[in-house]
Amino acid sequence: MFHVEHSDAVSESSGPAFHISRPMFHVERSSAVPGPGLRSLRIESLRNIQRLDFAIDTRTLLLTGANGAGKTSILEAIYLLARGRTFRGTKAGPLTTNGASFTRIEGVYQPSDREAVRIRYVKEGAAATRAVHPPLWPETGGADWRSPLQVKLIGENAQTLLDSEPSLRRRFLDWNVFHVEHRFAQLHKDFTRVLMQRNAAIRSGGSQRGLWDRSFIELAESMDRQRGLFHAEWRACFLDLRDDYPFLRAADLHYRRGWPDGRALGETLDSLADQELTRGYTLAGPSRADFRIEPGEGRRGFSRGQAKIVVALLQLAAERVHRAHGRASVIWLLDDLEAELDRAMAERLWNAFESTGNQIIVTRVATDSDPGLFGKSQSLAMFHVEHQD
Repeated sequence: MFHVEHSDAVSESSGPAFHISRPMFHVERSSAVPGPGLRSLRIESLRNIQRLDFAIDTRTLLLTGANGAGKTSILEAIYLLARGRTFRGTKAGPLTTNGASFTRIEGVYQPSDREAVRIRYVKEGAAATRAVHPPLWPETGGADWRSPLQVKLIGENAQTLLDSEPSLRRRFLDWNVFHVEHRFAQLHKDFTRVLMQRNAAIRSGGSQRGLWDRSFIELAESMDRQRGLFHAEWRACFLDLRDDYPFLRAADLHYRRGWPDGRALGETLDSLADQELTRGYTLAGPSRADFRIEPGEGRRGFSRGQAKIVVALLQLAAERVHRAHGRASVIWLLDDLEAELDRAMAERLWNAFESTGNQIIVTRVATDSDPGLFGKSQSLAMFHVEHQD
């Protein structure tokens, strides 16, 4: 169970799961109406949250509480509305509350240029569905379904992006490219299909591999071109942001396309033909791409706190590129932003997020009503979450 104290007038759900009390902390230093953002959130049977229903009328929402109180689950609910999947691993346990038959999340989202929409996520058993009303575009279903609500997350293990396998960084890169050029999704789908066919030909002895090389190379070069265009803008924004952080002043962001620079892909594939037959799959192309942060000045890497800052700056830089291309602003989901950072660095990073003007939902480990460094925000509501047995 939870006890939640917060600063907004809300309709209380039936049952004892949440108690709504007087405001803890609510400040408005600007008379401006909040811009695009989430206006309400309703959660049913998500992990240890049985019921939660509240309104959001500020640009910054601060969720405080002890470790394990459920703050991250509220961020997870918003992420599910936006992405249709969780950002938490299997160690977090079942998504649906023990004893419940389904998880349901609903949110009202206000875009910048049209009426508010209601977004719903429902998971019952192994099946999960999402819907938006009123529809903003013809329903396509399946993997092409897009939520009008977009989020970017800085989680507790942000450094994983830098330390993990290249496949995670490719997914991160391609998600960001897609939000500059939506046609990239179909290009990626076509390339993946041809790659699978080419790999099947290799495993069959390689005699049919050449039938797929022309399509493979054409699609690969198109994908690389789109990735490269995004990277050039992304890198410029990252380099601009890094100058506020002394440990990053010699760092750089590099894109590796998946085959040697200055060498044609066809030539590279020819040189790898025997190795591909031995291993049974394609060894060059966009499926081998990666990006890296080079620390510079003889540094070998970053501490956990420094890696967190790097990932945050990568997200901030990507958001600059997206906004420059006319994309709608995202909601920032910041899980325990202060962790592993000293006060000065945490304040500097927080100011960078606030300066975007986007709605921010941030968590803080605290058992009292002190908003900490977030108390200077222009528009802030604070909710305190407590777990009750």
